[in-house]
Amino acid sequence: MNENKIKNIGLIQISACISETCTYPIDYIKTLVQINKTGKFSTYLYKSIKTNKLQIYTGLKPALMRHSIYTACRVNLYETLRENKFLKKNIKSDNFLYKFTIGGISGGVSQLIASPFDLLKIRYITNSKNNIQLSIYKTIESIIQTNGFKGLWKGATPNILRAVLVNLGELATYDYAKKFIKKKTQLHDGPLIHFSSSIFSGFAAAICCTPADVIKSRLMKTNSEYNGIIDCLTKTVKSEGPFALYKGFTAVWLRLAPWQIIFWLSYEKLRKLNGTEAF
Repeated sequence: MNENKIKNIGLIQISACISETCTYPIDYIKTLVQINKTGKFSTYLYKSIKTNKLQIYTGLKPALMRHSIYTACRVNLYETLRENKFLKKNIKSDNFLYKFTIGGISGGVSQLIASPFDLLKIRYITNSKNNIQLSIYKTIESIIQTNGFKGLWKGATPNILRAVLVNLGELATYDYAKKFIKKKTQLHDGPLIHFSSSIFSGFAAAICCTPADVIKSRLMKTNSEYNGIIDCLTKTVKSEGPFALYKGFTAVWLRLAPWQIIFWLSYEKLRKLNGTEAF
């Protein structure tokens, strides 16, 4: 791996951690909304802040570790596939379907690697005792003792599916929207285009991923009552109706939109400061 690639991965990690830290409280409340059958976003937000103002940052550490792997991998892999000389020669790399495909592949592969850290985050959030003094190492040890090493990948299938859907919407939409806006408006490649493209990206990602996100959260929570994707999907729809699969959509969008804006503005700016061309 050359020096520029290593620097670029570092830039992605910095941007992702800034975005995650800024928007994590929304993710925390969104997870509580999704795993419970009753209660609104405002209700859980009020309860969490009333109990402990810092409680809404429970699980931030594994979330940052996850994005240092997941986002660094998916964005870097997307760029690599997009710029691959063989693929560009044999496939119309500006085609939206192609961008959709490599976005999904990049997200799925990256989430497969990072899924254990997503599990840790949700275990921290859904621990009824709110035992935040447990170290990440102790939490991992507890999971392995209970379910074996493969237990770290519990809920990985819907998690990977979610990542595929998120990145279908996120990376491909941002990439396509950016080029489309530049072409139609003749605007300079700068913060205004990055901001506008991020809005489209966040909305598309939320539409695509919310059902998988609901299933993932319910499977990964502490003492989950579900025995797999089909069991969770069936019980959820049967007891709560099909719209339950979009439970927490507003929270998902409220988080993804600012996450995308902060990430892409930060990443594009850092690339410029590093002397690298825009994404």
